[in-house]
Amino acid sequence: MQKIIYLLLFFIPVTLFSQVNQTDSSGLRQGKWQKTYSNGRLMYEGEFKDGKPVGEWTRFHEGGQVKAKISYAVNSDSAFTQLFDVWGKKIAEGAYVNEKREGKWLFFSNNLKVAEEDFSNGLKHGLSRKFYPTGEVLEESEWKNGMQEGNYRVFFKNGKPYMQCKISDGKRNGLCLSYFQNGRVEMEAYYQNNLRHGEWKFYNEQGEHIYTLIYEEGQLLNPEVRDSIDNNQILELESGRHSIPDPEKFMQDPSEYMMQMQNIR
Repeated sequence: MQKIIYLLLFFIPVTLFSQVNQTDSSGLRQGKWQKTYSNGRLMYEGEFKDGKPVGEWTRFHEGGQVKAKISYAVNSDSAFTQLFDVWGKKIAEGAYVNEKREGKWLFFSNNLKVAEEDFSNGLKHGLSRKFYPTGEVLEESEWKNGMQEGNYRVFFKNGKPYMQCKISDGKRNGLCLSYFQNGRVEMEAYYQNNLRHGEWKFYNEQGEHIYTLIYEEGQLLNPEVRDSIDNNQILELESGRHSIPDPEKFMQDPSEYMMQMQNIR
């Protein structure tokens, strides 16, 4: 009797193993499949039917935490996916079709939605948005086949526009405007192939024109005006007033710069 028990204990692991990672006579994967990291922890587990993944799949971080939950649609090449960080917080969700992102994807930080992006055949295509931590729209951009194309806009938390410009072939081209919170234009600028070109006009909150910088393919043609304004800015800072926004900082990262400006206005 004791020998029979030993034999059963010996063969059970072999039997269980034989039911994982199997292929049929045609070489198609069937049933439960698993893969492990070098540390022995699971990398993923799920089921195949006739060579295609079906049902619920789970992928894991090397530490064992859930990395992704994937739900494959019946008789379809689409799969709804949720992605998680090592602390178990969701960082993204959306659909894959033929292993490429498709449709609207949502992105999260600390369980709050921070962005949403439209995809087509794995490429950003359509409208993308970023959000303030409190839920208001921070930024909108238009995309076509993976390249930014069309309107680009940044908003104050109250929904009023802070900045807008035109993008073509992934570059700034044409008019670009920034606004004060009262709705008046703060800066009117022009770009050509991502280079400053033409007149850049600056205004105060009362709508009065302050100064104009003139550019040609990125080169400033009237530096004496800028130097004069820089001197005025130093005087304003010394007297405790805020300076006119630096256009270089403004255009390098408008959304971040806008958030900084809101803290001092």
